[in-house]
Amino acid sequence: MNETESNNKQERQEIDLVNLLRDFLSSLRRLWPLVLVLTVAAGALFYIRGTRSYSPQYVAEATVSVEIINGGSNANRNTAEQMGEIFPHIIKSGALSDVIAADLGTKSVPGTIRTTNIKGTNLLTVSVTSWSEEMADKILRSVLNNYPEVAQYVVGQTRLTVVDEGGVSLAAHKKTVVWGSVRKGALIGLAVSLALVALRAAAFRTVRSEEELRALLNVTCLGTLPACHKKQRRSTERDEINILTDTNRGAYVESMRLIRTRLERQMGDKKVLMVTSSVAGEGKSTVAANLAISMALKGKKVILVDCDLRNPSVGRIFNIQEKYPGLVAVLNGRATLEEALVEVKNKNTPTGLWLMPGADKESRLVEILGSEEMRKLVDQLRQEADAVILDTPPSAVLVDAMMLVKHVDGIVYVVMQDYARRRFIFDGVEELSAGGAPIMGCILNGGRTHSGKYGYYGYYGRYGYYGHYGYGRYGYSGYGYAQGKKNGSKSGSHKNGHSKEKHKPEGKKENGNK
Repeated sequence: MNETESNNKQERQEIDLVNLLRDFLSSLRRLWPLVLVLTVAAGALFYIRGTRSYSPQYVAEATVSVEIINGGSNANRNTAEQMGEIFPHIIKSGALSDVIAADLGTKSVPGTIRTTNIKGTNLLTVSVTSWSEEMADKILRSVLNNYPEVAQYVVGQTRLTVVDEGGVSLAAHKKTVVWGSVRKGALIGLAVSLALVALRAAAFRTVRSEEELRALLNVTCLGTLPACHKKQRRSTERDEINILTDTNRGAYVESMRLIRTRLERQMGDKKVLMVTSSVAGEGKSTVAANLAISMALKGKKVILVDCDLRNPSVGRIFNIQEKYPGLVAVLNGRATLEEALVEVKNKNTPTGLWLMPGADKESRLVEILGSEEMRKLVDQLRQEADAVILDTPPSAVLVDAMMLVKHVDGIVYVVMQDYARRRFIFDGVEELSAGGAPIMGCILNGGRTHSGKYGYYGYYGRYGYYGHYGYGRYGYSGYGYAQGKKNGSKSGSHKNGHSKEKHKPEGKKENGNK
């Protein structure tokens, strides 16, 4: 291996370590409540355990000098050091324990015995811990009386002289013992929770940049939309963005223009696009709506159709509150195309954008998306507009998008930065690619801001601890089916300049663009 290859390998390893650290920190940001709960819970459990199991312990201690009979001072020091070193082995062998137990008249020694040598001297500290003051004192005196007899078989005949008798004292107060147990439990809980975070980071790998997205899917990346934040009046409000009415979204608008330009280059003379994502919460409806606005503002006649029958949201983005017929009503013949289309105006000025908002949730009728009636409707829309954008449900967990693939000319795939697992992204794109329509490109949503912080846009609710992506609003619970409840639209008037009447899409464009 030459020097260049070695440097490249080292750089890749450093990048991998940085990515692993980022994944861990990202998971920690999402799972910090779990870390906190496990740490506190473990500390509480050990507190209860320590309180219930606490029993006072007493320590009897004495410092003795060790003398070898007929030996010099050096011999005495060496003997003390040897006795300090061999004492644990004597205890483990059971020789001294048996003698002490017999002396006390018990089956075993009711306490713990330790010795410590004071280096450079012939002094030895003997300490005994037991459940009562009296027993600790008895064991200590038995040790002092019987230790020389046992040790003489190892180091020769010795004599112990008590230099300082420290007496008997409480080993540790209850408060000290209990809070020591709490600290131990909290550390165990913290370690376990951080291990779970690390496992989650390893298992839930996401996409954080355009480079990672291109490497994963090998498709064109149309661009990155920056994270946008909007102050919400209520916690139940959804943070929507509409570049037609939100005038303070300069970075978002410019990014959308760049994406639109690249997409138009990819489309050529194709008209019908499907916008989808891997899982719920990646902002694909918002991207579809603002992409349609951007195209319309360039002078095109654009029709945006809400094909997300399980969770229609296009009308919410444009703040349309009036009750209207939806896609299913048109396909079933209960409403005409003209009745279902709503013209978007900006301050009473036509924009060239028409909407077919979704009505009530229709999760039981998703099969209609693959019907012949749907094909005929798409063909009709193709004749009426310069561009048709279909907002569809997520492709990695629902079959709805696959039913629409055969009706469209191309697919735009939205990926929320650091959100969906790579496996979901790859599976979603692979399923759509098998349907025949080309993937025009991917859009990385919720990108890094100029301040270097990450933000997320278009997500409803909070992240789940283990990677749930809000399937509940699609009639899902986790990964399984569940019946969602109806969400009727409220009656009212159109806002933001939308016309109350239904307009025909035929004829000259009202914005003056031919």
